[in-house]
Amino acid sequence: MLTTAFSMEVPFFDVDSYRIVWHGNYPKYFEIARCQLLEEIGFPYTKMEETGYFFPVIDLQVRYVKPIVFRQQIKVSAMLKDWEHKLVIDYRIHDAQTGEKLTKARTQQVAVLMPGNITQFQSPQELIDRVTAKLAEVRR
Repeated sequence: MLTTAFSMEVPFFDVDSYRIVWHGNYPKYFEIARCQLLEEIGFPYTKMEETGYFFPVIDLQVRYVKPIVFRQQIKVSAMLKDWEHKLVIDYRIHDAQTGEKLTKARTQQVAVLMPGNITQFQSPQELIDRVTAKLAEVRR
């Protein structure tokens, strides 16, 4: 399984008046992790676009396990679960110091061939090839 993670301190502008991360900011954290994962695979959004595809998010599921608060050190991880027919990525947010699970989520994205805006039911071969190569590299 391909996984990546980053750590950060929760900034003030991400929290509400109770100093808890506003629920609408979580997708931003997932996007940062997703971009990092796609970069490590070698198929970032810019490469997707160069090959004629967009990958819009078609589904987002979030389970808010425990609140994340201002100045908390968190670790956000992204794990690639499926890539052959659509991109399915699972996310976890943990407290960076205690390891306590705070949030879990999943996004699904499909390939859309541009400029015709045609939804694909299989991922582009270049994505499949890059994931396969990265998996082989990780297994060595």
